[in-house]
Amino acid sequence: MSWRARTARALIDGLRPGLSETAALAVVTADGEGYTVESSGRCPAGGRFEIGSITKTMTGTVLASLVDDGIVDLDDEIGRWLDAGESADITLGQLATHTSGLPRLSPSHVPGAPDPYAFLTAQVAEAELRKAGSGARGVEHDYSNFGFQVLGLALERADRTAFADLLEHRVLIPLDMACSGIPGRGGGAVITGYAQGAPAERWHHHLWGAGGVEASAEDMGRYLMACLDPPDSQVGWSIRQAQRPSFEIDPLRSCGLGWPIGPPGYLGHDGGTSGFRSMLGISQPARRAAAVFVNDHDARGLARAVRQALDAS
Repeated sequence: MSWRARTARALIDGLRPGLSETAALAVVTADGEGYTVESSGRCPAGGRFEIGSITKTMTGTVLASLVDDGIVDLDDEIGRWLDAGESADITLGQLATHTSGLPRLSPSHVPGAPDPYAFLTAQVAEAELRKAGSGARGVEHDYSNFGFQVLGLALERADRTAFADLLEHRVLIPLDMACSGIPGRGGGAVITGYAQGAPAERWHHHLWGAGGVEASAEDMGRYLMACLDPPDSQVGWSIRQAQRPSFEIDPLRSCGLGWPIGPPGYLGHDGGTSGFRSMLGISQPARRAAAVFVNDHDARGLARAVRQALDAS
């Protein structure tokens, strides 16, 4: 049995007991030969999982693609497109590497709100940037969801194209990810998310770059393969650029454009929304990748399971 098939089955068997009988669980494994998708529970064909902050890796690829086309530069300041006050000197590259000095969440964010991003329109985001003020830029890595919401908005303004269209034309369509996109865009079936055993209300987004994408497991197999072995195309080049270390956090960790990197040779990102959890990991030395998606906000152990799968002999 191949590593892909064996590992996919082991991930299903290891994670399934901690979930409810009705939970939808999907696992994707990939190596140099291809990818394997396994699912368990109520996981319809083409079912779309909310992938949460894994979206940031796609936003980084969109940014790299726009840089390749000469539309933006990583050193461009967001004040070119946004009324950001003292935050106007933040660069696109700083947003993409979490070195902008912006807080993790926007200043007016209400912790524990049932729909925490519904208030954050483009206009409100600019006001929030002005509230955030000036901070140290490019000197410290401090994870910022707000920063990636701003990044997606800045890219929209720079290219005069809605972020959903940027995502489709620069990532999803080139990778044949037909059952993926922001809600209401692309094919596939909606999967209900759960929290504490009850259906979870979906969060509403106006700014999609930080965590607004839904994707089927099959599509994420294509994405995983492209991230493990980028194709010889513009989207492949953009993925390679996004995965390159752009800021050193410490001797073992760095950050690409939306990609946490480290220890050396490992890349990955997790995701969490009101009713979903996900984890994606890549071992470049072993040329292996694995990802897990579940419609249960309370699911735990995904990152550990993926790392163990990548390290398995």
